[in-house]
Amino acid sequence: MKNFIIGGLLCLLAALFFGVEPLQRFVNETTSKGTLRGVETCLSYSSSELLSTEVVRSTCTLAFQKPLYGNDNATGKAGPRIDQQLVSWGGLLENKTDDHVTTWIRLSVGIFDTEGNEQTFSVETPIWIEPLAQTEFKVELPDVNAEQFDNLEFCELEDVARKSCMSWGITEIMGLSL
Repeated sequence: MKNFIIGGLLCLLAALFFGVEPLQRFVNETTSKGTLRGVETCLSYSSSELLSTEVVRSTCTLAFQKPLYGNDNATGKAGPRIDQQLVSWGGLLENKTDDHVTTWIRLSVGIFDTEGNEQTFSVETPIWIEPLAQTEFKVELPDVNAEQFDNLEFCELEDVARKSCMSWGITEIMGLSL
């Protein structure tokens, strides 16, 4: 009981000395890491007249997201999108879980030449996929030329020696628990 009183008095002194908002931020960041509740609380004390709501939301999401494990947080179909000389990768991703929001992905694209040599490109992008929902995405592949995709099909999963084909996958996922 004595420890709770001492802890309460220390919190009261910290609130008086530093202010309520910094103490609220500290408590939120230590107790709500990786949760949607942490982002919601961050939004409540991070409003700005100079920044848009989307920028504040992105900043709070970045601060609270955590690595997610398992393929069900971001699965789907995608492929190359070529607009003049701008090459991107896009498609539809689905979050098949009911307890997490997917907020960020790292995508890997592999291009296999005629000899079977793979050239890999990785990009990362923020994304927002709510539980049991899907969203479209498109991310630029800055180091890829449009010609690299000429006459390429997707590699067959069972192919051991991949040649003249392309593959892709989600290599890392971050998100928030509900």
